[in-house]
Amino acid sequence: MVKFGIMKADTNIVPCLSEIPEGAEKIVIAVHGFTSSKESATVQMLLQKLPAAGLGVIGIDLPAHGKEQALEEELRIDGALDSIAAAEGFITERWPDAGICYFGSSFGAYLLGLYISTRPHKGRKAFFRSAAVNMPSLFIKKDPTEQEKLLLKEMEEKGFIMADLGGDSSVRVTKALFDGLLVNDLFEKFDPGRFGPHKIAMAHGSADNIIDPAAAKAFAERFNIPITMFESKGHSLGDGPDDDTPLKVADLAIRLFKEQA
Repeated sequence: MVKFGIMKADTNIVPCLSEIPEGAEKIVIAVHGFTSSKESATVQMLLQKLPAAGLGVIGIDLPAHGKEQALEEELRIDGALDSIAAAEGFITERWPDAGICYFGSSFGAYLLGLYISTRPHKGRKAFFRSAAVNMPSLFIKKDPTEQEKLLLKEMEEKGFIMADLGGDSSVRVTKALFDGLLVNDLFEKFDPGRFGPHKIAMAHGSADNIIDPAAAKAFAERFNIPITMFESKGHSLGDGPDDDTPLKVADLAIRLFKEQA
């Protein structure tokens, strides 16, 4: 694996990990979830599994995530989309003949949905794993609890809050992210056809307690996206090192990416 950084137009750095087999005809941009990173189990699995199938992979750290330079950048929707665009620009410059595909986990899938709907891009295939199709509702509540009201007050006073959504780590969230979520409802914004035909597939756990499976199904039905539901699986789509569900998800993605256009 190769570790490197890509400088964006605003001089912020996108830390990356890549594994590109010789002669790869397609390269997949892997975008992690909220509070995760390019070192996550999912991205690391993709970095091994996909190259064995002849597909290159570049995993990126989103702003405010990971342990490298991206941690210094404020998390904004536009800034996160800029990071994806930077990875795509790097691939286009370095491997101009390679096709581009996208793999997004949770928040990363939400961002990729916005990216392929609002930004010019080269790729035409995307796989959404445990997609946070209802991401804004996780932060912006119509009837916030007392605890949520206290967090909003803390953000007003300090300028930020540390949010984890039940994960193992936390991310600094500012009003800029809230403002971005307010105007980026994926159910309203999703329109990849704006840039041409796409092939998209989804995988979700029926026991996901972070992203409502009903919301994922509704999104898939609304936009005519094939979705594979894994019974009794949670948000991580895996129950430990002996669970082969993540490998099954990777196989679904490989099948999508290697299909003829």
